Amino acid sequence: MAQAAARRYEFWRRNRDHALYRKGGVGGVERLVDGSWVDCRTPRCWGHSNEGEMLTKKELAMHARRFLISDLGKSGIGWHGRIKERLRRGSIWRWIVPPLEGGAVRNDVGPDTMGRSVQAYAENLGKPESDGLLLLRDEAAAGYDQQSSRCLGIEQRANFFLGASGLTTSLVLANAGVLLGAGNLASPWLQLAAIALGLASFCAIAAGFRAMQATMSTFGRIPPNSVVKISRRSRLSQHEMGRLYIAANFVGAHRETVVGNWKIARLSAARRWFLGTMCAIVLLTVFVLGAAL
Repeated sequence: MAQAAARRYEFWRRNRDHALYRKGGVGGVERLVDGSWVDCRTPRCWGHSNEGEMLTKKELAMHARRFLISDLGKSGIGWHGRIKERLRRGSIWRWIVPPLEGGAVRNDVGPDTMGRSVQAYAENLGKPESDGLLLLRDEAAAGYDQQSSRCLGIEQRANFFLGASGLTTSLVLANAGVLLGAGNLASPWLQLAAIALGLASFCAIAAGFRAMQATMSTFGRIPPNSVVKISRRSRLSQHEMGRLYIAANFVGAHRETVVGNWKIARLSAARRWFLGTMCAIVLLTVFVLGAAL
């Protein structure tokens, strides 16, 4: 898949966000978003081919194996007839719900994509002998378990942070009537307190939203020991079975790493918004004390 795509297209990558680009129709540029190509119609996209780095066949293949891009040769998404899908992959929606690193597919990683990725890793494991595969097997299984535990730990931390953000939001909104009620504050303290209260409310809601994403946003998981995969491996020779099991663990560990990094980034964003909430609350307290004095 990756080699065929490399022969047909030229790809570029921006170092800061690992985005993939290719030449589109009429000299345009297309960006790989959630496994589909999106036509870039803005000046911001037109210069990417000059800013980025051309991908070699090996780099393109490794990107496909790591991020599980479903189809690198898929046609681009245009405006005509697919407006809803095009807007869902636009910059506004992607700011609200950021994609995984590299534009990888967030949900519903199909068995075909999984199979291609596992096969690509298994081919690289063809040289080691049986003794070497036994050592790799334990290491690969431990790596997958470690990344799975990391994802669970991130979600648990986000759960506690989500509760704190929700409680803060409730307290800020409940205090609005007390702090801004008729006769409590005079001008200009009333206007200043209203601005600080609005800022605190917005930041608290944004913090809770990012924490909720880290907790509740689901992704297609790739467990190496699902029933279907075990039944398929049972019909192979011992050497082939070991290779595919190790490859499945490698692919699953990579997937869990990408998902964990995504959740960590959402949790970091929640912390920053919550810091803004606290600063706004401090300002609101200053304004109330200034009016009292």
